[in-house]
Amino acid sequence: MSRLVLVLATAIFCLPASALAETSSGALVICGGGKLPSSIFERFVHLAGGADARLVVIPTAGGNEPNADSITERWTDRGFATVEVLHTRDRAVADSEEFAEPLRTADAVWISGGQQSRLAKVYAGGPVERELKALVSRGGVIGGTSAGAAIQSQVMIASGNPKPNIRTGFDLAPGVVIDQHFLVRNRINRLLTALARHPDKLGVGIDEGTAIEVHGHTATVLGNSFVIVAKRSMDDVSMKSLSKGDKFELTNR
Repeated sequence: MSRLVLVLATAIFCLPASALAETSSGALVICGGGKLPSSIFERFVHLAGGADARLVVIPTAGGNEPNADSITERWTDRGFATVEVLHTRDRAVADSEEFAEPLRTADAVWISGGQQSRLAKVYAGGPVERELKALVSRGGVIGGTSAGAAIQSQVMIASGNPKPNIRTGFDLAPGVVIDQHFLVRNRINRLLTALARHPDKLGVGIDEGTAIEVHGHTATVLGNSFVIVAKRSMDDVSMKSLSKGDKFELTNR
């Protein structure tokens, strides 16, 4: 039987503040859902390059057809002058090079919440995922909340609790399994089950109102609640709880 070690001291496995240096490579802002504080949106706008940045919003995880005008207004109110909505539920359309064209000139992308399986079904492994990776490589930022967070790890928890339904998401955050609404919805057991199936991965559970900002393999916690980081080693599982300002490496080693 696995032995569970819960470490609540944030100093363990953390990095000094100097470890999170902004470089020419881009960033991820992975949010746990719920009501996000304005500071997270402000940070996202800053990483994008400010008001002149070009934002693309992907609302496909939602159940209803998106209202492009409403989405545009919401994001212009948050500081973006140029907003474009990218959406389809047709895989053949999504796989066309023309559909992904807006991503090639974007500075930032936001992936909205809903059901992450909808995103994976239409975009995973296609031009959209490819252009998202290219955006980060050229210094852009990708943010997402709830489903828009879960989709960012290739080993993706699609549904289920405590037994997770695992599907393939975007490989934007390598080496991790991301879960969201983590403490509010009591998802610790499902993340540990996912790690039992994928022991080489680092489990990152992000609570509501909270996010991680990722540069390369280094993450820092933003927002109001906690991030739980779990990893397996032989027959043991270790966990740590991190809060705003804490940093950690996205690796299971």
